[in-house]
Amino acid sequence: MGVATMFNRLKSKLTLLVYSQRGSISILAIGLFTVLLAAALILSDVTTVYLAKRTLILASEAAVQRGSKNLDQSAYYSGEYNTTTFLQGLLGSGEEDPGIPIDCQAGLGDAREVISNWQGEDRTISRSGISEMQLRDFQCDGFQIYLESSAVVELPFPFSFIGVNEVEINSSAGGIGERSETDNYYGVDIG
Repeated sequence: MGVATMFNRLKSKLTLLVYSQRGSISILAIGLFTVLLAAALILSDVTTVYLAKRTLILASEAAVQRGSKNLDQSAYYSGEYNTTTFLQGLLGSGEEDPGIPIDCQAGLGDAREVISNWQGEDRTISRSGISEMQLRDFQCDGFQIYLESSAVVELPFPFSFIGVNEVEINSSAGGIGERSETDNYYGVDIG
């Protein structure tokens, strides 16, 4: 047997191996399984970040609501009401109501307490993936409150190959203290 014959046999076997479709379904199945697994892991991370963002938004809104409930009594009771102001208010020509005055220092303390309570005693909120929550900014002008908060979310399936193990999320909320509409003017129920 010559070298040419061995070469032709080897060439024909390699050609059959390359063009053979034997085992191609296995490769497709493994590829599809890998894609589905990667999609499930990414979807789990996205869901964790989404739920943590909702938790942070709820905590921020709760902090604003609690902070805006602190009445600045000296500003609230500083106006003098007499018969003239009663008639002006009744006829609609009185001064505009700016809202309920807020005690900003007490509001800041309450907002910090709410954020701390949402985080928990051990400083971890495991149910939503948040490992650190904090109040970033607090602004109060006496009638409205605005705050910004942030949190760090630990991903359940981190992307170590690109160095992403956690995500920082931010939230902001604002609120004002308003009087409810009433038919009771200066103690007189006209409704």
